[in-house]
Amino acid sequence: MVAFVYLSSFISNPSLLTAGKAVTVASIGLFAGVSLSYNAIIMPSLRKISNESALPVWASAYNIGKNLQVGLILTSIAAGSSVYYKTENPYFLAAPLIMGSIIPYTLALIMPTNKILLGILDGAKSDAQLDELFVKWDLFHFGRTVMSMVALGLTLYGSFSSRTFIVRH
Repeated sequence: MVAFVYLSSFISNPSLLTAGKAVTVASIGLFAGVSLSYNAIIMPSLRKISNESALPVWASAYNIGKNLQVGLILTSIAAGSSVYYKTENPYFLAAPLIMGSIIPYTLALIMPTNKILLGILDGAKSDAQLDELFVKWDLFHFGRTVMSMVALGLTLYGSFSSRTFIVRH
């Protein structure tokens, strides 16, 4: 809440509003790009190498990506909500809501698979189903990619729509 109030008061003139839009688009765009790279590059590449090699690489990419992705989600929510507050542009309300919904989506659908994969890496679980788990993880992760691409499209469209000017001071 504090971040929202601070950002909404910060975005009080057209140039700062433009900066808020840019931060929103950039954070969502970076999230979407990183997400797409997992589906288009990382996961297909991991399926071409042995499971012994693939799992540690996946775990490393996961551990690096999770902090980045959470930061990008929070940034898009704060910046996009502030832009919406100042402009009442519905695209800047919808996109942060979509980005925020990625968190419960991840917790409900992807986290159980993450725990199994990390358990296999730690030796607590059998790796007999590793190929199937990678496919399942990739499929669920594709949902995150689609959600972020939709949010990106909404913010890009909203940036050029007629409701891009300050309506609240």
